Amino acid sequence: MQIPRILNPKVAGWRCAAALSCFLLVVSVAAAQSTAKDDPKAQNSKDAVTALDIVVTAGANNAPVDNASVYLRWEEPRTWRHPKEMEFDLKTDMKGVAKVKDVPRKRIIIQVIKDGWKPFGQYYDLDKDEQKIEIKLEPPPRWY
Repeated sequence: MQIPRILNPKVAGWRCAAALSCFLLVVSVAAAQSTAKDDPKAQNSKDAVTALDIVVTAGANNAPVDNASVYLRWEEPRTWRHPKEMEFDLKTDMKGVAKVKDVPRKRIIIQVIKDGWKPFGQYYDLDKDEQKIEIKLEPPPRWY
């Protein structure tokens, strides 16, 4: 005589294990969401931005460099595809200052290019509401 499938202990064990794992999955997701709602830093860390002042000087007397091209680049993570590369293109004013307000708080690269000076590029980790970054351009290498 064959045991009905519903009462078979092997099948019933698998069903119980599957139901238990689904229950634990739902409980863990609910707990993670409630923790994220309670913690304002976890919720706002994605949306946190920095107001950035970039001061560009050059030469032995640290003269301000006007009309220099300033490039800010960073990556925006995406779920299913490669990270999206974002970029801000700025120019310095007569005082050698480039200002931008909504830069996300993450690792960015700042590149500065001006004719007659060596190009500059460096990574920075932004972690404050307002940051001032001072960049000193060097003279180009001498060609013979």
